[in-house]
Amino acid sequence: MATKKITKKIITPRSLDGVKKITKEEAGEVKAGRVAEEESSRVGRVKRGCFFCQKKISPLYTDLESLRRFLTDRAKIIPKERSGACSKHQRTVAKNIKYARHLALLPFVPKV
Repeated sequence: MATKKITKKIITPRSLDGVKKITKEEAGEVKAGRVAEEESSRVGRVKRGCFFCQKKISPLYTDLESLRRFLTDRAKIIPKERSGACSKHQRTVAKNIKYARHLALLPFVPKV
């Protein structure tokens, strides 16, 4: 039977920046230690365009600099939601990364 690794969450002063102290005078709904704000005050995410559509180029397996942008530090392919690439180019990037790995141009696993 597999054992589950237990990790501790480290709380730093920087991670507490978003937490707001609540006083008795303030009214509002509290969710997970944060005060719920009005919907109008929320700032939406700005959509980035596809890297390849903006530059009007297509991803190639020989262009290692642009392919490395789509790899994590653990040599995993970044999903479309995080990379900001369109569906067409994300599929092409994934195929080219896999082909470059097969040719030993990119690593399968990270360096230790």
